[in-house]
Amino acid sequence: FEAVRQGIFCELGKGCVDFPAVLSWLRARAYHGYITVEQDVLPGMGSPKASAMRNRDYLTALGL
Repeated sequence: FEAVRQGIFCELGKGCVDFPAVLSWLRARAYHGYITVEQDVLPGMGSPKASAMRNRDYLTALGL
């Protein structure tokens, strides 16, 4: 529960992962495969659909 309070299941772009840097690394290596995105939404964290839409918008803003 402490991990959840600390934001372990945060949406893309809100945590400590530098997604633009990851994407840059993949592009520099001409990666054209699949990228899997998983978002856990626990009770009290909001709507899974709304969270998925925000994550999709974030990925779109990164050019994916």
